[in-house]
Amino acid sequence: MLLALRPFRIGEYVEVGAISGTVEEIGLFATKLRTTDGVYVLAPNSTLWNQPVRNFTRNGVRRGDITLSIGSWNDIDLAQKTMLGVAGGERRVKREPAPIAFVAAVGDASVAITLRYWTTAEDFFATQIDLTKRVKQAFDAEAISVPAPPPEARQETAATRQ
Repeated sequence: MLLALRPFRIGEYVEVGAISGTVEEIGLFATKLRTTDGVYVLAPNSTLWNQPVRNFTRNGVRRGDITLSIGSWNDIDLAQKTMLGVAGGERRVKREPAPIAFVAAVGDASVAITLRYWTTAEDFFATQIDLTKRVKQAFDAEAISVPAPPPEARQETAATRQ
């Protein structure tokens, strides 16, 4: 059935139940995959066929979400504008659909803001890593602060460094 219906092809990254990885070979009885940390997995085709297949590569594009929390005293509009500016300057972010930034949650002392964007499946992880760093750097440049951890957490962090 896998060979006939082709829910995945060689080179695609898939998740089937507890198994995930890049498909390296599809045989008559088993499929070989390589996990993101380089582990070889041989999965029986009967196991792969009896579960839903999530194919992260097939559509060619993926949506990424980056959520950062800022202190509730910060300017939310500035934070959203800053995130969109970072996304707009990233060549790997698709222009259509356009990136959006929105308030995802409100806490006692924080506001979680999400940047949602689209990129190619091939660039997904690198884009997410780079955008997360650049958004944090842009927040620092705009003096948009993150909520301070509680005093006990700051003490643990300081003790951990010693």
